[in-house]
Parts: sequence; structure tokens; C-alpha cells
Amino acid sequence: MTRIYLILIGVLLLILELTIPQMVAKYQFILFLVGILVLGIPHGAADLLISLKITNDKKARFSYLKFFLNYLGRLLFFLAIILVSPAIGIILFIILASFHFGETDLYQFQTDTITGKLFSVSYGLIILSVILFFHFSEVKPLLMAFDAGKKFGYLINWIDAYKITLLFLALIQFYIFTFIYFISNKNNPKLDGTFLVNFLLIILILFCLPMLLGFTFYFVFWHSIISLQNITKYLLHDLQFSLKKLITQISFYSLMAVIGVIIFGIFGIMFLNSNTIIIYALMGLAVLTAPHMQIMHNMYHNIRLLEVGENYK
Repeated sequence: MTRIYLILIGVLLLILELTIPQMVAKYQFILFLVGILVLGIPHGAADLLISLKITNDKKARFSYLKFFLNYLGRLLFFLAIILVSPAIGIILFIILASFHFGETDLYQFQTDTITGKLFSVSYGLIILSVILFFHFSEVKPLLMAFDAGKKFGYLINWIDAYKITLLFLALIQFYIFTFIYFISNKNNPKLDGTFLVNFLLIILILFCLPMLLGFTFYFVFWHSIISLQNITKYLLHDLQFSLKKLITQISFYSLMAVIGVIIFGIFGIMFLNSNTIIIYALMGLAVLTAPHMQIMHNMYHNIRLLEVGENYK
């Protein structure tokens, strides 16, 4: 039922965009920022709790120092890649984010296999392609607002010239890898086509919404809420965590993350205009993707193991 409600939210945003575009244009930036703070950051703030449970399930000792060093190390390493070579950083982000988005939406499928991973990446890639390539006229000014964007202006202009071709190629690879996955998993009772209906509705909504509002719908509402639902279900399983402790911990780490973003923003003087905030927010999400994706992948792997053992309800 959650996905039906989320689709309805997308339809509501679409109706508002079509009927009162001026109002939507005025408030979509506010919706984006509030959504990131209320849903986007909290769904990543549970990473420590997830890692703690995964370690406890292995009957191993959890080291907070090791966790933070590993987490910050991945974060800073990915940030360094983006700063040194933005083009390589963006490509890596697209690959990692595609897999993460795909695995989250398709977690009920067997995505630990090679065909499953390709299925996940291709699914997430078409989502990102629709958001970025179909609305590249909105993305381009954000990229060109920075020195790195001007330096790689030739690449940005090339993408602009071939954006429809790139979108078409993304669509082709999705159907190829989806077909291969279905053929390889004929006996999976979950392959009833429901996810394809949801997928087509998501794509339709993303096509019609402007870039920022489309990203807000998919990342803030769809991805974050589904992730939080799965995280809560996983952490509350076998009663290692109470709901109260879960809410308290996620709220605390979310607050720490928000304070960090504000401090970074003040020293980086990034809060100059809405375009600057958007690109820094997206860059922040890109940097966080590397450590967050690995933790969520481990969680979904454990969820599938629990389901196989029929202990996960």
C-alpha cells in the first residue's frame, strides 16, 4: 500500500504542476530542502544502527571508532574524486546511485547474483536518466555555475546534444537486463509484473514534472520513505531495538548531519542563491552515496537471507 500512496503523491504534484505551475515553481525549492531535512537525511542517519545490528547478528564486536573511520574514509575518498576529477566522480555517482536506487525498489527480488545486480543498476539508471537527461535544460545551468562545469563545458554540451540518444540507450539497456533477469528467474513467484506497473507510473511522473520537483518526488518521497520503512522493519526485527530508541537515535544523527551541513555551508559561503544550494545539496548526496550504499546493500542482503529462512515477517 505504501507504494500506492507514494504514486498518489506523485500524481498530486503532477496535477499541481499542470494547474498552477507558478505556485509549484515558487515552492518546489522549499519542498526540496524541507524534504531533504525531514526524510532524506534521516534515512541515511540510520547507517550506524544498521551496521550495529549486522555486527550483532554475526555475534561480533562492534567498534564505533572503526565504523566512523571507515564511513568518513569512504566519504572523503569519494569527495576527493569529485574535486579532482568531476567527470569521473559524476560517472561513479551515477553507477552507485543507480544500483542503490534499483536495489531499494527491487529489494524483494534476488539481486545478489550478476543478473540481479545488472537488473538493479539498469533500473536505477533509467530513473536517473529521465530526471537528468530529459530535463537537461534545467541541469545544465546548475553545472555551468561552477568552475569545474565551465572547464568541462565541452562534455556538458555534448551531453546536451545527445541527451535523447543517451536516454534511449538507458531505456534499451533496462529492457535487455530486465528480460535477462526474468528469463533467469522464471520460477520466482514475485515476478508478477507489479513492479513494472509502478516503474512505468514513476517514469511517467518524472517525465512530466520539472527536474527539481521530479527529483524531490523520487528521492525525497519514494526512495527515502521506502528506505525508512525497510530500515525500521529490519531494525525492529528480533527486538534488538525499540521503536523509541530507533526514533531517538535517527533524530540525533540527523541533527548532527544537519548541523554539519550548515557549518559547511557557512564556511563554504554556498547559501548565496537557490541554484548554489541545489548543486551543493546534490553533491552532498553524491558524496554520502558511497558509504551509505554499501551499508544498505548489506542490510538488503540480510533481509533476503531472513526471508529465505522464513523468519522475516
